[in-house]
Amino acid sequence: MKRNVIKPMIFVLLVGGSLLVFYPNRLTRYAKRKIRAYTTAPKGTLEAVLFQKIELNEGVKGQFTSLVMAPDHKLYASAIDGKIMRFLILPTGNLVLEHTFKPFGEASKLTIGLALDPDSRPDSLIFWTTHSETPTTWVSFPDAQKALDNTNWAGSISRMHLSSSTDQVLKVEVVLKDLPRFGPNQENFTNSILFGPDGKLYFGQGANTGMGWCDCEENQQPSREALLSGAILCLDPHKLPQELPLSVKTPDGGGSYDPYGDLAPLKIYATGLRNAYDLVWHSNGQLYATINGSGGNENTPSSDPKSPYYIRPFPAIDYTGPRDIPAVIGAQPDQNDFMARVEQNGYYGHPNPLRAEYVLNHGDADVENHEYNGVAPDANFRGFSYDFGPHIAPTGLMEYKSETFNGRLKGCLIVARLGRNDLVVVRPGGETLDIENDYDGATMGLEVGSGPLDVVEDEESGNLYVSEFGNRTITLFHPIEKESDRLVQDKMNRPKEIKDQLEEGRVIYEQNCQICHGAEGQGAIGPNLMDGEWIYGKEKMVQTIENGSGKGTMPAWKHTLSTNEIKWVESYVLSLGKTEGL
Repeated sequence: MKRNVIKPMIFVLLVGGSLLVFYPNRLTRYAKRKIRAYTTAPKGTLEAVLFQKIELNEGVKGQFTSLVMAPDHKLYASAIDGKIMRFLILPTGNLVLEHTFKPFGEASKLTIGLALDPDSRPDSLIFWTTHSETPTTWVSFPDAQKALDNTNWAGSISRMHLSSSTDQVLKVEVVLKDLPRFGPNQENFTNSILFGPDGKLYFGQGANTGMGWCDCEENQQPSREALLSGAILCLDPHKLPQELPLSVKTPDGGGSYDPYGDLAPLKIYATGLRNAYDLVWHSNGQLYATINGSGGNENTPSSDPKSPYYIRPFPAIDYTGPRDIPAVIGAQPDQNDFMARVEQNGYYGHPNPLRAEYVLNHGDADVENHEYNGVAPDANFRGFSYDFGPHIAPTGLMEYKSETFNGRLKGCLIVARLGRNDLVVVRPGGETLDIENDYDGATMGLEVGSGPLDVVEDEESGNLYVSEFGNRTITLFHPIEKESDRLVQDKMNRPKEIKDQLEEGRVIYEQNCQICHGAEGQGAIGPNLMDGEWIYGKEKMVQTIENGSGKGTMPAWKHTLSTNEIKWVESYVLSLGKTEGL
């Protein structure tokens, strides 16, 4: 039965010389949204949890989209152009680039996800990546397609075997192709991936529209949702055919793949997640995902078969819901960003008419336009675990597992917020295992520079590594359990006996000094250390290293290096000049 349609009464207010128009219930929603950005800030305090931020050397430079710790206890980072970097982790926590892998040769492929196969071993490394054949407004590649074809379903997933001792890519095979990577401005992707406890591969497939219907803006590519878009997808590797890649283009795109088939390797796990950048299987058995919501002034679909904004659902779906859910053209306001505790077959608010999902988020409660007055959420809508507020862009997500800080942080989820350039910490709990506490990362020393995209933990040390996409680097956050840890970051991990202090000084110099003074002390950004011209005097070298230069061109190292380490560096630097007769 259709709801009765009542013409809305309109309230007009004159504010600052401008007319503001409000429909029934809109005034209250408007007032609430004016303060929503402030009510979603983390409020809790986590005592005795503190990290020391350490900016790593130039060797870790790059725009990395995903970070992974592997069983060889090395850090692997996927660059946005498709390369994979392998970093040695030193006792200090510092990273040294060991190898750069080029799985696609010299070609650039926009790469987001990187996941370690459960069968990987230190001497047999298998990784999976998500990548695209098309560029994005994020970044441009010199070898990218000049003309974009909006009918090109360009999302792919590949599996690759990497050498454990060289930069050789032993094998690369595209496993899935034709994922629905298209849409307005090519902004949403096949996102981060991970293996679940069941051995299956889970990943977020971005939506192709803002709110479920064609955006249809001037000079913008036409777009619509696909059967597999705006969802968490699940791949069972054991069901893959022998001949790869498997095309997963569905009939709505001219293909034949049916994700609802009993033997289908790739299935839809949950729907309505507009752009789930990252996800994590928590030790509590739950799957959590970060969701980027839509900007305002977008369009929603209709469930009315007589409406021009109606699309017939996929034949396998039997829709029994209301047939009078209206389309909204120019829906307001901008929607918030969320975290969801993702349940199988659940719906999380991003409409897709091909899946008979028509209602945006909570319906009337989230849309100001009068057309949505009285519209209830979809019957299968599961809600959200945490509300980040508008324009936060939560990206990387991880569970902290180390016993550091006597376990105070263990089980918490750490979230990178691209839109706020920070990290927040949230703790799942309670009967529903939703988020019950949140904490500001800045109070723990987790202050990020620019564009945090992913975060990963070294469980052996409790160290955190953050990909700062904006700063083109990886930043280390070292746990401080007692104040003495701050002075020497590697004090607890370095061997007690140093057999070759000169060699130790060389290692420290290469990690921290050569970027400015050159690999052999010949000078670069900083002065030459091999000649006899010392600005502050050679006899004051230790003091200069400890306190930095008076003009601030050289940083002070006394809070990073121990007294002995500074002396080892001094000895090594003095040895550089011996070949010159100094």
